[in-house]
Amino acid sequence: MALSIDEKGTITLYQGDSGEIAVTGLDNSKNYMVYFAIQDKKRNLIGDELQVAANKTSSIVFFLTSDYTDLLTVPQGKQYEIYTYGIKACETESSTEDTLFVSDGNYGTQNMIIVYPRKVIGG
Repeated sequence: MALSIDEKGTITLYQGDSGEIAVTGLDNSKNYMVYFAIQDKKRNLIGDELQVAANKTSSIVFFLTSDYTDLLTVPQGKQYEIYTYGIKACETESSTEDTLFVSDGNYGTQNMIIVYPRKVIGG
């Protein structure tokens, strides 16, 4: 299990592991560019925003590389660290931008990433 996502949209992973995040339910009549970003508890952006062109399909996949998740650090002595993430779909033919709700559909709800310290460095 490199990365897991529960029914509320909470992502759980080990620092440095890779994995995929699927986004489904997009309106396939629109040509979206979909963005994914992670923030720390002070709302600082972690790494670069990821982007995937939907090309008028109803779903896309973000691939989080091990280099990308290695930026999600866990302070010494803590069991885990919590980050937040957001996903936005921007229609390329207009100026429409939609922040996608992952969990309960309520404003103010945070989509969390729970990061555990690296267990093994590996190859």
